[in-house]
Amino acid sequence: MAGYSRGHTTESGGMRVTDWTDFEWVVWRLEVQDPQRLVGGEPDLEERTQEAMTELAASLGCVYDSCVDYDSYDDETPYYAWWVRLPQAEHARLDKDGLPLAIAPLRQYLTTQLPDGLAWEIAPDRELTYDHATAWPCGPPTTI
Repeated sequence: MAGYSRGHTTESGGMRVTDWTDFEWVVWRLEVQDPQRLVGGEPDLEERTQEAMTELAASLGCVYDSCVDYDSYDDETPYYAWWVRLPQAEHARLDKDGLPLAIAPLRQYLTTQLPDGLAWEIAPDRELTYDHATAWPCGPPTTI
Protein backbone atom coordinates (compact mmCIF):
# COMPACT_ATOMS: atom_id res chain seq x y z
CA MET A 1 0.00 0.00 0.00
CA ALA A 2 1.60 3.22 -1.11
CA GLY A 3 1.03 6.80 -0.10
CA TYR A 4 -0.04 9.52 -2.47
CA SER A 5 1.37 12.72 -3.86
CA ARG A 6 0.31 15.94 -2.14
CA GLY A 7 1.73 18.25 -4.79
CA HIS A 8 0.35 16.49 -7.86
CA THR A 9 -1.58 18.68 -10.28
CA THR A 10 -4.58 17.00 -11.91
CA GLU A 11 -7.55 18.10 -13.96
CA SER A 12 -10.81 17.38 -12.15
CA GLY A 13 -14.14 18.55 -13.49
CA GLY A 14 -12.48 21.53 -15.15
CA MET A 15 -10.61 22.49 -11.98
CA ARG A 16 -6.91 21.98 -11.46
CA VAL A 17 -6.32 20.24 -8.14
CA THR A 18 -2.89 21.31 -6.97
CA ASP A 19 -3.27 21.33 -3.22
CA TRP A 20 -5.64 19.31 -1.05
CA THR A 21 -5.68 22.14 1.50
CA ASP A 22 -8.06 23.94 -0.89
CA PHE A 23 -10.79 21.54 0.31
CA GLU A 24 -12.55 21.45 3.68
CA TRP A 25 -13.31 17.75 3.06
CA VAL A 26 -11.32 15.21 1.03
CA VAL A 27 -12.97 12.04 -0.27
CA TRP A 28 -10.85 8.89 0.06
CA ARG A 29 -11.44 5.66 -1.87
CA LEU A 30 -10.54 2.32 -0.28
CA GLU A 31 -10.59 -0.29 -3.03
CA VAL A 32 -9.78 -3.97 -3.28
CA GLN A 33 -9.31 -5.79 -6.55
CA ASP A 34 -10.30 -9.43 -6.74
CA PRO A 35 -8.80 -10.99 -9.90
CA GLN A 36 -9.13 -14.55 -8.49
CA ARG A 37 -12.76 -13.89 -7.46
CA LEU A 38 -12.05 -14.83 -3.87
CA VAL A 39 -15.03 -12.85 -2.52
CA GLY A 40 -17.55 -14.93 -4.46
CA GLY A 41 -20.53 -14.29 -6.70
CA GLU A 42 -22.82 -12.19 -4.49
CA PRO A 43 -20.68 -10.38 -1.94
CA ASP A 44 -23.37 -8.03 -0.48
CA LEU A 45 -20.49 -5.97 0.94
CA GLU A 46 -22.46 -2.73 0.86
CA GLU A 47 -25.22 -4.19 3.02
CA ARG A 48 -22.79 -5.99 5.34
CA THR A 49 -20.46 -3.03 5.90
CA GLN A 50 -22.66 0.08 5.74
CA GLU A 51 -23.66 0.30 9.41
CA ALA A 52 -20.20 -0.44 10.81
CA MET A 53 -18.45 1.86 8.30
CA THR A 54 -20.90 4.67 9.08
CA GLU A 55 -20.32 4.32 12.84
CA LEU A 56 -16.56 3.84 12.58
CA ALA A 57 -16.11 6.78 10.21
CA ALA A 58 -18.18 9.00 12.52
CA SER A 59 -16.09 7.95 15.53
CA LEU A 60 -13.00 9.11 13.60
CA GLY A 61 -14.56 12.48 12.72
CA CYS A 62 -15.25 11.38 9.15
CA VAL A 63 -18.33 10.62 7.05
CA TYR A 64 -18.92 7.27 5.31
CA ASP A 65 -20.23 7.96 1.81
CA SER A 66 -20.87 4.79 -0.18
CA CYS A 67 -19.75 1.36 -1.39
CA VAL A 68 -19.64 -0.38 -4.76
CA ASP A 69 -19.73 -4.16 -4.56
CA TYR A 70 -20.96 -5.19 -8.01
CA ASP A 71 -18.56 -3.73 -10.55
CA SER A 72 -15.52 -4.73 -12.57
CA TYR A 73 -12.81 -3.26 -14.73
CA ASP A 74 -12.82 -3.60 -18.52
CA ASP A 75 -10.80 -6.83 -18.17
CA GLU A 76 -13.65 -8.18 -15.96
CA THR A 77 -11.59 -8.06 -12.75
CA PRO A 78 -14.10 -7.46 -9.94
CA TYR A 79 -13.40 -4.66 -7.50
CA TYR A 80 -15.06 -3.41 -4.35
CA ALA A 81 -14.70 0.19 -3.17
CA TRP A 82 -15.72 2.34 -0.24
CA TRP A 83 -15.67 6.14 -0.14
CA VAL A 84 -15.17 8.14 3.06
CA ARG A 85 -15.02 11.93 3.45
CA LEU A 86 -12.28 13.19 5.75
CA PRO A 87 -12.23 16.73 7.12
CA GLN A 88 -9.07 18.59 6.19
CA ALA A 89 -7.62 18.18 9.71
CA GLU A 90 -7.91 14.36 9.50
CA HIS A 91 -6.71 14.32 5.90
CA ALA A 92 -3.54 16.13 6.99
CA ARG A 93 -2.68 13.76 9.90
CA LEU A 94 -0.50 11.16 8.19
CA ASP A 95 1.01 7.81 9.15
CA LYS A 96 4.47 6.59 8.13
CA ASP A 97 3.12 5.49 4.71
CA GLY A 98 1.71 8.94 3.94
CA LEU A 99 -1.92 7.94 4.48
CA PRO A 100 -4.29 9.75 6.85
CA LEU A 101 -4.38 8.13 10.30
CA ALA A 102 -8.17 7.74 10.04
CA ILE A 103 -7.79 5.38 7.07
CA ALA A 104 -6.05 2.55 9.01
CA PRO A 105 -9.00 1.62 11.28
CA LEU A 106 -11.37 1.71 8.30
CA ARG A 107 -9.12 -0.58 6.27
CA GLN A 108 -8.59 -2.82 9.28
CA TYR A 109 -12.35 -3.27 9.69
CA LEU A 110 -12.81 -3.97 5.97
CA THR A 111 -10.13 -6.68 6.06
CA THR A 112 -12.33 -8.55 8.57
CA GLN A 113 -15.08 -8.65 5.92
CA LEU A 114 -12.88 -9.84 3.05
CA PRO A 115 -10.73 -12.89 2.28
CA ASP A 116 -6.94 -12.62 2.35
CA GLY A 117 -5.06 -12.13 -0.91
CA LEU A 118 -6.85 -9.09 -2.33
CA ALA A 119 -4.93 -6.15 -3.81
CA TRP A 120 -5.61 -2.86 -1.97
CA GLU A 121 -5.50 0.60 -3.51
CA ILE A 122 -6.17 3.55 -1.22
CA ALA A 123 -6.07 7.12 -2.51
CA PRO A 124 -7.92 10.41 -2.44
CA ASP A 125 -10.65 10.68 -5.06
CA ARG A 126 -10.08 13.99 -6.85
CA GLU A 127 -13.33 13.94 -8.81
CA LEU A 128 -15.60 13.20 -5.83
CA THR A 129 -13.71 15.66 -3.63
CA TYR A 130 -14.33 18.38 -6.18
CA ASP A 131 -17.95 17.30 -6.74
CA HIS A 132 -18.68 17.36 -2.99
CA ALA A 133 -16.98 20.75 -2.61
CA THR A 134 -19.10 22.30 -5.35
CA ALA A 135 -22.32 20.54 -4.29
CA TRP A 136 -21.95 21.56 -0.63
CA PRO A 137 -19.90 24.77 -0.43
CA CYS A 138 -20.66 25.01 3.31
CA GLY A 139 -19.57 21.42 3.99
CA PRO A 140 -21.19 18.02 3.37
CA PRO A 141 -24.15 16.64 5.27
CA THR A 142 -23.12 14.42 8.17
CA THR A 143 -25.47 11.58 7.28
CA ILE A 144 -26.34 9.89 4.02
